[in-house]
Amino acid sequence: MTGYPIPLSLRGLFGGVLVGLLAPLVDVVAADGLEQQRPLRPGLPRWLEDYRFLDDPRQRNDPFDELRYRRLSESAWLQLGGELRYRADAVGEPYFGMRGDADDSYLMQRLQAHADLHLLDGRLRLFTQVQNTRAWGKDTLAPPDESRTDVQQAFVDARFEVAGADLTTRVGRQEMAYGAQVLVTYRDVPNVRQAFDGVRLSASWSADTRLDAFAMRPVRLGRDAFDDGSSNQVKFYGLYASLALWRAWHVDLYAFGLDTRQRSLAGLSGAEKRYTLGSRLFGKQGALDWSWDLAGQFGRLAGADIRAWALSSDSGYSFAAPWKPRLGLRIDAASGDRKAGDGRVQTFDPLFPRNGVYGEAALITLSNVIVVGPVLGFSPWSQVRIEPGLFKVWKQQAGDAIYYPGMGVAASAQQSAGREVGNILRANLKWFASRNLTVDLDYKYYKVGGALRSAGADDSQFVSLRGTYRF
Repeated sequence: MTGYPIPLSLRGLFGGVLVGLLAPLVDVVAADGLEQQRPLRPGLPRWLEDYRFLDDPRQRNDPFDELRYRRLSESAWLQLGGELRYRADAVGEPYFGMRGDADDSYLMQRLQAHADLHLLDGRLRLFTQVQNTRAWGKDTLAPPDESRTDVQQAFVDARFEVAGADLTTRVGRQEMAYGAQVLVTYRDVPNVRQAFDGVRLSASWSADTRLDAFAMRPVRLGRDAFDDGSSNQVKFYGLYASLALWRAWHVDLYAFGLDTRQRSLAGLSGAEKRYTLGSRLFGKQGALDWSWDLAGQFGRLAGADIRAWALSSDSGYSFAAPWKPRLGLRIDAASGDRKAGDGRVQTFDPLFPRNGVYGEAALITLSNVIVVGPVLGFSPWSQVRIEPGLFKVWKQQAGDAIYYPGMGVAASAQQSAGREVGNILRANLKWFASRNLTVDLDYKYYKVGGALRSAGADDSQFVSLRGTYRF
């Protein structure tokens, strides 16, 4: 596949939809807290919602308010809600055409319902979320594509105050993300979101000062109903602190541990203990905003020393102009292994990352990679945001593989020649159609470079249309 044409399968699936999507758009109320805009937009977990302001009957101006909030007594209340999401994708040359499929198109479904019970004036909380995830017509299913009916979250919170700190202990199955989601994410765009089983202790002194400690096992996804369970292969634990540094500057500090019973990487196989130490500087001053992560890794894999590093940065300038344009620059880099079999592992593992910043086709991750490119965002209508980006991608080390998300190998060091991986053109259109409905249209074109083409890869492109209805 050469050039930038849309395959016939993509045209047929999406041509008619685009006409309706770009028709005259309806006005919606700008988001300014749950009082004005509810529920939370897709991506954020539902346990963040607090509807106690609906105790005031004058605030009940949404058709779903009677469902989403019920006062049970002076010290107890119940919150209910749900989500319906349908996603249609079309892919030209999936996995760069290296798995024998020329194209693929499919439909995905995610249905969710949750109940959030608060007792003792919020000191005790029980949260449960169930979901049904299905995929129809997809040639190759990955674990996050389909898990049928299962429990996505089920946890108990106990909240109390100690020495001026607001402490919360959360036990059970839960979603969590930190910072810019470089290493730990909710994984919203894939059909099944990331969840963990374990314990998390959170201490908060103010909106800017917080410390989390957690010990988790990622949820292992099954293909049948109610068969998702804790992984017995992986343990994930750590600390994450957030502090106000100086004026507009804020800092996050983190330490993570990942124990894997058996893994293969950099020509080695065996048990791994990998530790990540890192920091994030972020803030906003006037028209400027920034978020910069820097992390180092050490540990042991099958007797070999781990020494790896990564940086991820997103800096931007927002113009005081019509359409609210923001011009950003993304610079990401992560180490690769210089030489297999030398007793050192230098391949960075991005843990549980958000890969969609490079496009939603799941073809690249923060491992043995350098990614540089601009991102432009603008709003031609108040309820529409368009964000195109263009990235150049290289291998950080020619002697290591090119990795998919999840650390699967796209092309080994022996298969690929040179360091040029390719160019990515990606774009997202987000339409806030109403309080409840959000529509996303994603496009990605991956023009492979010499390192992939020498391994037999071809250019790949991807179109995805998602409609999410939350209540």
